[in-house]
Amino acid sequence: MFFVGRRDRSLGVKKRTIERRFVFGPNTLKVLIIVVLAAISLFYLSQSSQSQTKNYIISDLEQNKKDANAQKEQLEVEANRLKALSLIQDKAKEKQMEPVSENK
Repeated sequence: MFFVGRRDRSLGVKKRTIERRFVFGPNTLKVLIIVVLAAISLFYLSQSSQSQTKNYIISDLEQNKKDANAQKEQLEVEANRLKALSLIQDKAKEKQMEPVSENK
């Protein structure tokens, strides 16, 4: 057994404070060990769930980035196609070419 408290050498003198003694027996130590293990387990679970949540957020953001890059490439291809078409029309006007008309 462990005794926690203040030891006083004057045993026969009236004291103004109440002396507190905590007795740690085998059952108290078992309960304390269980409480400490439970606290450590809860801390571990909270940390692992937070990291998993962050991993899901990161993967979602990476997917959004991939989608945005794919859309950007598609828009660049469309812009280049439209530039090429207008460039062809400008060159045709420079060379004084006319559009082909159907003969009826």
